[in-house]
Amino acid sequence: MRETPLRKEHEKLGARMVDFAGWYMPVTYTNIKEEHVRVRTKVGLFDVSHMGRYWIGGRDHIKLVDRIITNSRATMKPGQIRYSLILNGQGGILDDVLVYSMGDEGTLLVVNAGNRQVIWDWIARERKGFVVDVTDMSNDYAMIAMQGPESVALLNKISDLDTKALKYYHLTRSTVLGEPEVIVSRTGYTGEDGFELIMPTNKAVHFWSELMNVGKPLGVGPAGLGCRDTLRLEAGMPLHGHEISDTINPLEAGLDWAVKLDKEDFIGKQATVDLKEKGLTQKLVGLNIAGKRIPRQDQEVIRDGKVVGKICSGTKAPWLDEIIATAYVPANAAAVGTTYYVDFPAKGTRSLKPGETTMQTALVVPLPFYKRPGKK
Repeated sequence: MRETPLRKEHEKLGARMVDFAGWYMPVTYTNIKEEHVRVRTKVGLFDVSHMGRYWIGGRDHIKLVDRIITNSRATMKPGQIRYSLILNGQGGILDDVLVYSMGDEGTLLVVNAGNRQVIWDWIARERKGFVVDVTDMSNDYAMIAMQGPESVALLNKISDLDTKALKYYHLTRSTVLGEPEVIVSRTGYTGEDGFELIMPTNKAVHFWSELMNVGKPLGVGPAGLGCRDTLRLEAGMPLHGHEISDTINPLEAGLDWAVKLDKEDFIGKQATVDLKEKGLTQKLVGLNIAGKRIPRQDQEVIRDGKVVGKICSGTKAPWLDEIIATAYVPANAAAVGTTYYVDFPAKGTRSLKPGETTMQTALVVPLPFYKRPGKK
C-alpha cells in the first residue's frame, strides 16, 4: 500500500489504519461519532494527501481542461474553484474533481485517490494536439483539510491571510506557518466551512503538528475516513463508486448544475444531451429509513412488491441521529414524500413470526440531509 507523509503521525495518535484505494490511511482515531461531532462543532484535521494533484499549464491549458470537464474553465476568474465532472464518451462519470484556476498561469486539478491513474491516463490521451505541460504534483505536495466552524480561527492563528476576503470555493497563495506560497482553498467534503492546505511534502509533518498544537484551545482533533464518509453523506455529497460511477450520468445523479451544456463541446456532451432529450429513467434520492438496521450499498429498494432500485450509501447519521441513505429509484417516482421499502435478511437462521417483516420503510426526503447553520 502507498503511504502519505503523515503515516507516523497517525500511528502516534493511535489511528486504526486501513487499505483505502491502495493507500494506508486512518479510518478512526477514537470513534466515528466523536470525530464527526468535532467537525460539526469545533475543527477536525484530515490527511487528504492521497488525493491526486495535476498541474496543466501551457498555451492551451484552458482549452484542454474545457474539453475534459463538464463545467466551464474558460469563464473562471483567477483564484476561483469549481466542482466538475470528467465523463467518458457514453456520459458516465470517470471522476468528480475540483478545478483550481491559476489564471493564465495554469490549472490545478484535484482528483480522487481511487481514480488518480484513470484520470492521469485520460489526460495523457486527450492532450494530443494541445500545447500543454502536464505535471503530476501529487508526490511533491501534501494536502491537509481543516474542517469545522473553528477552522477560520485556526487559520487566523497560523497565517496573515484575510480569511474574510477568501470566499467559498476560492483559493489564494499565502505564507502559512512561515512557509510561503502555500495554496489555501476554502473547500471541503464535510458540509462545514473549512480550508484545504497544499504544502511541500517535506513540510507536512510540521504543518500537522503545529495545527494540532495551535488548535488545542479551539478543540482541534484528528478526523479519519470513517467520519469523512458520514459527514459527506449527511451533506449530500456524492462518492465515486457509490452515488456516481462510469455508468451513471450527471443528470441522473442530480449534478446537472455542474454540467454546462451550452459549452461548445466536452467529452460525454452528446450522450448527456441525448439523455436529457430522451428523459431520465432513474434518479438519485435521499431516504430516511424507519427502523434500526442500516442499509448498505446494493441492497434492493422495493415498491409495490417489486425491486425498483438499489441503495448507494447508508449510515446512522451521527449529527442527525437518524438512519439515512441514498438510492437510485425510478425518475417518475422520485418525489419527496414517496414511500419505498428496503428488505433486510432475517438475522441468523430464525424464522419470522406471524405478521413480522424484514421490510423497513424508506421515505424520500430532500437532499442534502444536513446544511450548516446560515448556509442557503
